[in-house]
Parts: sequence; structure tokens; C-alpha cells
Amino acid sequence: MMLGPGHGSLPLMEVPERIEIEEGRALTLTWPDGTVTRVGAAALRAACPCATCLGSEGDGSWIGEAGLVRIMDAKVVGAYAVNFTFGPDQHSTGIFAFDRLRRLGEAPSGKEHNGHRS
Repeated sequence: MMLGPGHGSLPLMEVPERIEIEEGRALTLTWPDGTVTRVGAAALRAACPCATCLGSEGDGSWIGEAGLVRIMDAKVVGAYAVNFTFGPDQHSTGIFAFDRLRRLGEAPSGKEHNGHRS
């Protein structure tokens, strides 16, 4: 385990070496260990961790036409996450930590539901 500088107990988050958006349809991440993970746009949108998507039920579900979902924009947040803008709804409030993105890409079919594989 790597430890954070000056904190002794905080693990450092693995940061992808490369982040690619494939024509708005998928996210591909290349990790320092050589692993490449891929998450489709609809699976990524469905896994949005923001308060609006989690809602009062906390189920993280999003219902919409999966074939229409696109990744319109992506911005790195600090050294730990990515913020996406999705179309067609222009949703952009979710911040996806790199470790969550790796888990999403490693889950069967690129699906993870609220931190749990489904």
C-alpha cells in the first residue's frame, strides 16, 4: 500500500496514465500497471454518484434511452477524479473518483451500481 505524504494512513489513489473518450460513446482508461479499462457512456451515466442521481432512495438509478447517452465533455478534478457532462440531458454534477472509474471498468459489462457490482 502506498501512503500519502505527511499523512501516514491515507492511501494514495491510483491515477490513470491516459484518459480517452471514444466518440462520446465510452471512456477508456490506461492504468500505470498496464491495465486498460472501458466503461460505456450509459453505464457511466447510470453510475453517477451525485446527490441528484442518488436521490432520496439512494439507489443511483437513472432511467433513460441508453442508446442516446453520450459523454459530451470531461474535466479532471484535482488529482483524484473526473467530472463528465453527459448528453442528451447535459447532466454534469457527478464527480467520479479514479478508483471508482477503475472499479466500473473492471465490473462485468462495465457496470457497477453505487459502488457495488451488479
